[in-house]
Amino acid sequence: MINFFRKIRQKTLSENKFSKYLLYAIGEIVLVVIGILIALQINNWNQNRIRNIEEINVLKDIRTGLKKDKKDIVFNISRIKSSISSGDKVIYALENKLPYRDSISLYLGDLMFPVMFMHSTSAFETLKSKGIDLIKNPELRDEIISVYDALYNSFLKVETMMTEENERGIKHIFSTRFHEAYVYDLDKKGFDARLTPIEYNTLSSDQEFNYFLKTYKNRLYILLHIHYRARIQNGVERLLESIHEEIGRLEE
Repeated sequence: MINFFRKIRQKTLSENKFSKYLLYAIGEIVLVVIGILIALQINNWNQNRIRNIEEINVLKDIRTGLKKDKKDIVFNISRIKSSISSGDKVIYALENKLPYRDSISLYLGDLMFPVMFMHSTSAFETLKSKGIDLIKNPELRDEIISVYDALYNSFLKVETMMTEENERGIKHIFSTRFHEAYVYDLDKKGFDARLTPIEYNTLSSDQEFNYFLKTYKNRLYILLHIHYRARIQNGVERLLESIHEEIGRLEE
């Protein structure tokens, strides 16, 4: 009988030791799992922090580039307005058969002075190399793509067409009616471009020249009000505002 109770006691002690060991092992496993989860959480937090900083830096670079683009847009708008005004003065002089003045050559030079949109896409290319999804805000991401991939590209096509028309005018319209082209005073701020007519008095009745003159001025008007002001200037300004707001939100 005594042996029987001894066996039960030893069995109970053995089972208690096993239970304690099992609980200890489970506890160790739980601690390891918790440690892994904490490490993963810290790693994810650190990765998110790095991505957040990277996103802010890319957005700031894009904003810097857009600000430079905006300055060029504003400058080109002022140049086109000047060209249109000069064109109106020449047209008025020819339609009213006003006598030639030296300013006519300056007005014509100003009318045909080409503008070119000097823009930068380096920050956008950097974003594409890192992955567009670096920008977490889907609406802002779409807006950036819309400006750089759609708006800029379509605008540059229009500008190329305008440049080609300018060259066509210089080569085929002005070449038989003016002494020379590309006459600039590089010491002057605006370069004082000049186109001096060979026979000014014949220009008022020159249908081909007057057609080109008025049509080119009309195309400048469209370039100014539709492509520069309504499209690219508004698009850049809206994107700048969106990026500024997003940077402020990310830096909070």
